[in-house]
Amino acid sequence: MKVFATGPLPKQVKEKLARFADLKSWEEPTEISEEHLLEQIKDRTAVICLLGDKMSAEVMDAAPELKLIANVAVGFDNVDLVHAKKRGILVVNTPGVLDNATADLAFALLLACARRIVEADQYVRNHEWQGWRTDLLLGSELSGKTLGIVGMGRIGEAMARRGLGFGMKIIYTRKGNEEKDHRLTRELSARRVSLPELISSSDFISIHSPLNHETRHLIGKVELSRVKKHCILINTARGAVVDQKALIAALQDGKLAGAGLDVFEDEPKVPDELIALKNVVIVPHIGSATSETRTAMANLAMEGLLTAFSERLPENTVNKDVWPLFLERLKVGASR
Repeated sequence: MKVFATGPLPKQVKEKLARFADLKSWEEPTEISEEHLLEQIKDRTAVICLLGDKMSAEVMDAAPELKLIANVAVGFDNVDLVHAKKRGILVVNTPGVLDNATADLAFALLLACARRIVEADQYVRNHEWQGWRTDLLLGSELSGKTLGIVGMGRIGEAMARRGLGFGMKIIYTRKGNEEKDHRLTRELSARRVSLPELISSSDFISIHSPLNHETRHLIGKVELSRVKKHCILINTARGAVVDQKALIAALQDGKLAGAGLDVFEDEPKVPDELIALKNVVIVPHIGSATSETRTAMANLAMEGLLTAFSERLPENTVNKDVWPLFLERLKVGASR
């Protein structure tokens, strides 16, 4: 088995994987370019990739023996699943291990925006502080306010629990049956609502939806025109779930009070218009960036890879319908 990792792996993960595979990895400080990726995966049977790596049809076809893609992320919008199915390439991801870290960051962004922490930090560093005033850097309290969660999956629920701890009222949107709704009502006093109701009723909106054809620009010009004027929007999901141009306009026009953003439409590019806004807190897609979580993610990706090549279906498989074809390709490769 020949494996290529598009970024550095934690030492313990790298050492274990090297016992089972011919492992190469991209160790440069910058993201691997498509040109280098195409070159590096030519003879590889598996790739461990990051969310910034576009696993397109062209990339997959550059590796005739490629059988598995392990995506070190929960989302998999960077992987062409249609072509992966056509090629019989299994895709695994890393769900469940980054819920708390991402929710921590989302709530940190919420607090930073509500209490204007970044503005206050710069105010002091710029030697503008002249003394205590009753109207200095006034923010917003959280207790009693409504937190609207768009996408009540694992991370959304972790965010809701943090909001509940601060005395917030929880409303949410999600797909699925009512069984989970009953539990969320019982445990969190949370209420499931329509997206329009959430938009118009929330003091804080936190985005936790995956990115797909249904959720691209889910929050757009129309939705942003209906928020409360003091509303703050948090996005730690995917940048394109929110129409970035509409978001900038709403922030500039005062229709939205502020935003805390970990994700953007065209990463790592961040529009100058966003950078110029004082009511926006910006971080570079670090939702899962704790040493514990990043190690757990890499380990889960590796375990999914090793499990699959041991002819057992990994629980974290994204495209389970490909499993029979994957096994067939695996056996053909072994017979050569």
